[in-house]
Parts: sequence; structure tokens; C-alpha cells
Amino acid sequence: MENKELLNNLISVFQLIEEFNKKDFSKNYSELNISDVHSIDFIGKTKNPNITSLSKHMNFTKSGALKIVKKLLEREYIKQFQNPDNKKEKYFSLTEKGREIFIKHEILHKEAEERDSKIFQNFSNVEKETISKFLNLLENDIKNKLSKD
Repeated sequence: MENKELLNNLISVFQLIEEFNKKDFSKNYSELNISDVHSIDFIGKTKNPNITSLSKHMNFTKSGALKIVKKLLEREYIKQFQNPDNKKEKYFSLTEKGREIFIKHEILHKEAEERDSKIFQNFSNVEKETISKFLNLLENDIKNKLSKD
């Protein structure tokens, strides 16, 4: 198989995944986008998250993270607080509404994992190792390209 054909297959799969995720997201999270939900997920899993930790985790600029935080605060998915020892820094936690999204997201991830992991039954362990090697190389390549921007 030619490299060009592999790249075209990969692009096709990425486009299908994006289409599926958009459809799935709009069905499950009416007023939120993927960055909003993943920010809620990070805040729910992190002790004393702030703008800096959120922006690093999400690979956003601080102003990009602040924009999401403002939206989540306005829509009451998160609340802001300060540590008594550090009045300068602002931290975030989930509201009840945010916790509902956090739990829903965890459940949907588990369901997707169960549903989608079945495809790997078609491959031997050696083939899975090759797939894993490819995905790791692809991930590192994309991270390197992102860090150059």
C-alpha cells in the first residue's frame, strides 16, 4: 500500500470521527462544545485548577482558557474561589450543573470505550503493537507541530 493511500485513509477516518463527535456532542451537550466539556472534565478531576493549569492541560493560550472559563461561569457550570493562603490566584470548582456534565461525560466515555474497543478483537497482539507504535508516532508528530506554532 502506498503512503499516499494510507494518508488518504487516515484523513477519511479523521473526518468521520469529527462528524460522529459533532453529532454525538450536539445530541448530548446542547449548549456546550468539546472544549467546554473537556474543561469541565479537567476542573472536575483536578485539585485547585486555575487558568494556568487549564490552559496547559488543554493546550490553549491563557486568554483562550479565560474565554472558556467566563462562559462556564456565566452558564453556572463552574464557580470561582480563592485559597485563603493566596488571595491573588483564582481557582475553579464544579457547580451541581457542572458535576452533572462531568458525570455524564464519564459515563459516555465508558460506553464509547466498551463499544469501540470491540474493533481490536480483529487484531493479533503483534498487530496491536504495530498500531500502537503508529499512533504514538502520530501523536508525537502532531504535538511537535503544535509546539512550533
